[in-house]
Amino acid sequence: MIRIRDPIHNFVELCDEERAAIDTPVFQRLRGIRQLAMTYLVYPGALHTRWEHSAGVCHLAGRVVAELRSRPGADISDGDVRTVRAAALLHDIGHGPFSHVSEAVLDQRNGVRGVHEAISVAIMRTDPGLIEVFGQAGCDRAADLVAHEGDFATRSALRDIVSGPTDADKLDYLLRDAYFAGVAYGRYDLGRLIDTVTVINPGGAESYLGFDADGLWAVEGLLLARHHMHRQVYSHKTRIAADIMVERALTHGLDDGAIDPASFEVPLSGGKPAPSQEFLHAYLALTDACVMEALLAQPDDTPSRQLARSLVERRLLRRTARISLRDERRELGGPRIAKILDAESIAPTLDQLEGQIADELCCPPYLVALRVEDQANPVYRNPSVGFTDKDILLSFRDRQPEVIHEISEIFQDELGKENKYVSLFSPKREDVTDEKAHELLWNALKTI
Repeated sequence: MIRIRDPIHNFVELCDEERAAIDTPVFQRLRGIRQLAMTYLVYPGALHTRWEHSAGVCHLAGRVVAELRSRPGADISDGDVRTVRAAALLHDIGHGPFSHVSEAVLDQRNGVRGVHEAISVAIMRTDPGLIEVFGQAGCDRAADLVAHEGDFATRSALRDIVSGPTDADKLDYLLRDAYFAGVAYGRYDLGRLIDTVTVINPGGAESYLGFDADGLWAVEGLLLARHHMHRQVYSHKTRIAADIMVERALTHGLDDGAIDPASFEVPLSGGKPAPSQEFLHAYLALTDACVMEALLAQPDDTPSRQLARSLVERRLLRRTARISLRDERRELGGPRIAKILDAESIAPTLDQLEGQIADELCCPPYLVALRVEDQANPVYRNPSVGFTDKDILLSFRDRQPEVIHEISEIFQDELGKENKYVSLFSPKREDVTDEKAHELLWNALKTI
């Protein structure tokens, strides 16, 4: 057992095999992948990486499973604990450069979704260093837990610890991201939350990670922390602008040849991502720093080099206009709004409109972006739907478990109201007023 100093949890405790796992090259690579991509351009302290986050998730998963195991009648073996902790430690092992930003590029270029998750699972099953540490059977079982396959194809409380509505990933990243961003929005009562975890429907076909009713306020605190972090950090307009520029720099960099296309072209099998060893070799060579270096080192002034240079010098796009689809529903019309909200079908139209706006602004089309932004409460639950895998259950001594949204006064009313916007991101120009930008966006939407 080793103890690692950590600003969030004071000490992160890892067993000997987990210590060996974090020393493998594939895990050490995570030191080069920032947790929040280029959010440090908004919150300068947000320079933390996937490495310390993954160690923190392992630590918290261990605390949660230990608490469950201490409950009377718990049926959790040493092997289960080992699997949960290994899966939590390795759940982000397949993150690409700039974390979630590269996921969109991976999915778009390969025409499928969930590429990042498939990469993580493939690494867990095949990496020689990890296999030497956990054994092939241990790696496969941890991969099954992450992929919801094998013994973990059916939902269970153990599965919820690694990927569920209150999983260890969320428990860590909210506290960690808030700390390094220098904000208080992500704080919640972690100790009380873990004290009240329980297994709901034990022995049934499915079981769930839930909480004793006494933990209601701690769970509310977690949900509010997530709500506020999305509002103030994850959906910050400048962060979105930086993400757009990184995404486009990656896309153009692949087209320009600055980035090896083989590192983003995932083999498919049956329409699903099936990462090969050749692909993984190219993909795992990428980190935030080496990708940015490759983009900047191009001899020609390509779009990807211009975007990379602008990011380095913090010359970012601005959100120059924003239109509420709810407020303008009467003017835009229901069918048009429905089309705008259909992400797959509207994408080519938005590309075309971006080009038209770029012509009017006399700038390259890769510097103009239209984005549909969802400002709904991230923990909103539609009251008309049945029980879903995103619901959090509370356990009562004298009656059946209930979904927290049916008990909590906080999440029953105003927070559930949705609002979606279409935003225009473009270069800062003194000759383009807010009114002019709004007119450009409005006219574009009316043509859909």
